[in-house]
Amino acid sequence: MWYAIGTAVRSLGKAIDSFGVEVQGDGATIDKLPIPTTAVKLGGKAPSVKAASFVAPSANLVGAVTMGDGASAWYGSMITGSGSTVEIGELSSVGDRAVVVDSVVGKCVHIGAGAIIKSAKLGDECSVGMGCVVGKGASLGSGAALAAGSIVKPGTAVPANQLWGGNPAAKIGDVSADSVAGVVRTAQVTHELAKIHMAEAWKDYAVMEEEAADYKREKGRTVEYMEELREDPKWLPLPTLGENLAKMGIHSNTYTPP
Repeated sequence: MWYAIGTAVRSLGKAIDSFGVEVQGDGATIDKLPIPTTAVKLGGKAPSVKAASFVAPSANLVGAVTMGDGASAWYGSMITGSGSTVEIGELSSVGDRAVVVDSVVGKCVHIGAGAIIKSAKLGDECSVGMGCVVGKGASLGSGAALAAGSIVKPGTAVPANQLWGGNPAAKIGDVSADSVAGVVRTAQVTHELAKIHMAEAWKDYAVMEEEAADYKREKGRTVEYMEELREDPKWLPLPTLGENLAKMGIHSNTYTPP
């Protein structure tokens, strides 16, 4: 019975929306993108993301989660504070599809795509490679790094400035001072990229279409076309990703996280 009632109410809602679009005519805006849920209150505690530079529309933050200044949560990531508060430190990033549960993450930490961090502690300037798993109670000292795909068993302590890899993870080398500096530089670059994504990801669809049309028109503003105009229209070139990357100096950043 309730299913039938729910179906009828949803159908009525669609009919009302369609009628509203007809009334608005050409001025109607049709939402083509789903409204994402990125913050969920759990156990009376809600995520705090005011200081973050970017939280992706497809990211999910649940419960006691605190994002530090310039921190970022990228596409498809999941950060959950159920048993304890999750802290994502200043300029740290949680990569695409990465999962962080009940953990403390220091400053300038890079968590690669698809990594899983369970009730662990990551020191400042750590680097966790793609697809890594850090088990419950494990820890990484400051400047430590995990090679992609590494599995750190629960309770394992990775000393500072060491590179570990494998399954189970074990020491395979040391992390140089230059590499640690590279992690910090990567955190800074990621922060700048995050601000660009933040500005773009939450735009209204109508604004996105308008900007797409502007970029399309700009292609026709050739030197020849401009010379034919009687007066200089004072058009300012639209920003491009390449220009933004050049301003960040990203091309001179030779460090790549493991």
